Amino acid sequence: MLADPFGVHYGAPTWSPDGREIALVTGENNDRLIAVDVATGATRVLIEGHHMADPDWSRDGSMIVLWWRSRSEGPQLRVLDLATGRARPVYTPVAGERFDSPVFMPDSGRVVFCTDRWYPDLESLNQSLASVRINGTGLKKLTDEPRFYLSPVFSPDGRYCAALSIPPENEYPDGGNIIVSTSGFGEQWWIPGDEYDDSTRLDWAAAISTEVPA
Repeated sequence: MLADPFGVHYGAPTWSPDGREIALVTGENNDRLIAVDVATGATRVLIEGHHMADPDWSRDGSMIVLWWRSRSEGPQLRVLDLATGRARPVYTPVAGERFDSPVFMPDSGRVVFCTDRWYPDLESLNQSLASVRINGTGLKKLTDEPRFYLSPVFSPDGRYCAALSIPPENEYPDGGNIIVSTSGFGEQWWIPGDEYDDSTRLDWAAAISTEVPA
């Protein structure tokens, strides 16, 4: 699809809700966000000039949220308004805070992300899921027990949120399983199975019908 020369980096693709484009980070310093037309391979630059990571396209198609390093203000979460091309801050961390993996809630009104804001003194498994409104207000801690979280993603029907995490019985934080929460984050359970060692990105596909047409 893309015909760039060898060595060009692409990272963290995210589908547009209509399935026509994929947005991803590229550039020598991960400083360019582009959209690729799936049918033609044509690209357009959405924004550039700052280090970026972890883009996620809103379900209403109007915004992309991403991890952003401002040259003057440091790391932030920003929401890119695709109609105006303006990326506005929605979350600025406290000193020393680690945070990543922003994703829109299904109604596109809040952003969920992973952070060690509330448990900075723990050596490991010290993160929470948190959310903030897209106007930058209403920071909310979503999970009670500190643990490792990575790449939260909502189900197509919006009822559940899954993330990569590490069960408490794991002796070393060297791999992960999938933990699922209700959309209200009042209950969590593990998907049984082998560890997803070295996994960094989770996605949730719509159900595929196995019925044979008559």
